[in-house]
This record gives sequence, structure tokens and C-alpha cells, in this order.
Amino acid sequence: MPHTNTWETQGLYRKFVGEISGDEILESNFELQSDPNFKNIKYVINDFTEVTGHTIESAHTKAYATSDDIISNTKGKLKIALVATQPSLAALANSYREQMKNNLFECEIFQAIKEARTWVSDEFL
Repeated sequence: MPHTNTWETQGLYRKFVGEISGDEILESNFELQSDPNFKNIKYVINDFTEVTGHTIESAHTKAYATSDDIISNTKGKLKIALVATQPSLAALANSYREQMKNNLFECEIFQAIKEARTWVSDEFL
């Protein structure tokens, strides 16, 4: 899977690069949720700015939202920032965000990492 995880004091910065698939993202989400560090983090920043192609479909965003909603029952609140500049990825991110409304996991979409970092850090000010 073309991604890296960088654990930070309060959260996780996850960078995706190259070609990605919807199933790979779902698998990486399950791996993340089973990591012992996951229970203590306050945010995840998913950076898709260096993705060159993808095979993600709207059905995948429904699977992400469903699994995130289930895990949120034990995790509690979490901010999920999606940084997507490509129109097709931004549309998929928006689909996920719409499905996550009124859930414990809060999701927003950004055009730049700096904006995402400002949003996730608002909780700690």
C-alpha cells in the first residue's frame, strides 16, 4: 500500500502516494484501528495530495463510513481531516463526509495540509 503513517503527539498524519485502491484504504483503516496508539489519538489527517490515480468508488466510501461508525462506539470522538486537491478524490471525500454527519467521528475536507492542521488543533487550544 503506498502510504506512510507518522504518529504525532495527539494524532496521526497519513500520506497516500501514487496509485491507490479503495480496498487498500479500507485495509489500512482496519490496521490503524487495531493499532494500540489509535485509542489515544484525537485526529487523523489523510493526505491525498500526491495520489496519481485511484480505483476508489462511492461504495468504498460507504464501507469506510460504516466501519468508522462502528469503531466510534468504542473509540469515542475523532477528527478526520481529508486533504484532497483532485476533483475526483474531493468528490469521494465529500461523499464520505456526508455519510459521517451526526457521528462521533467528525470529518472535514481541505485543499492544504496547513488548513487541516489548523482544524484538528482547534480542539487543543
